[in-house]
Amino acid sequence: MRWRIATADKLNWRRFGEEIVVRSEHTGSTHHLDSLAAELLHTLLTAEAALSADELAVRLAGEQEPPPELSPSIEATLLEFRRLGIAEPSD
Repeated sequence: MRWRIATADKLNWRRFGEEIVVRSEHTGSTHHLDSLAAELLHTLLTAEAALSADELAVRLAGEQEPPPELSPSIEATLLEFRRLGIAEPSD
């Protein structure tokens, strides 16, 4: 499954070190993201196309091999993004 930001034009976000605070104008909610969620949000916002959890893991790992536990953590975070109205699956 590939993922994208649901309504990028309706997200206001600010980075504070490795953490991000996001306000969704679409839902009216504000969310404090941990470092993994912050990196995922940033990566999805700057991606030219929807990305899978494995593709996101590779991007987050940079030049290193992504650890095997990273993809499940990413998938869980993406599901939470979906629940919050931040990200959505893309066909």
